[in-house]
Amino acid sequence: MKYLSAFLITSLLSCLSSQGTAQTVWKTFNHENGFTIQLPNYFSKGLLVAAGTLQYFDNKIDDSISLSVESFGHGNSAELQSTYENDLTTYKGISYKVIKPNWYVISGQNEEGIFYNKSIIRNGVQHHLRITYPVHEKALFDAILPRLSSSFGPG
Repeated sequence: MKYLSAFLITSLLSCLSSQGTAQTVWKTFNHENGFTIQLPNYFSKGLLVAAGTLQYFDNKIDDSISLSVESFGHGNSAELQSTYENDLTTYKGISYKVIKPNWYVISGQNEEGIFYNKSIIRNGVQHHLRITYPVHEKALFDAILPRLSSSFGPG
């Protein structure tokens, strides 16, 4: 009987968490720098700095969440490989890394929190999605990161 109760509670919690994810309203940002990204509606365009190459996205959830896209470099595999290798030496605490001909992902955890970086080649330029968030926001990002990341794809 106690196993049945545990199963029912687990099933109920699973349904509630998937309902929250399913009800998230998403917005698509088609940026003038040539990338597209979908974000939950609690994100909005923030500052555009560095001569228009670095776009921040603000959120209504937690000020310690940082999400930005930086556009620079040449859109070729050799330069993407070079940027990937540089990121591997720059970031500490990497727990996941993968590189393909026109994109790569590096993620992990360091003193600033959990980080997720995806770099793509699109329209002849490299675009670098960088997200940092505190560990207590892990469940939120576990729910939204698959869609967010897949929307930020190479062209």
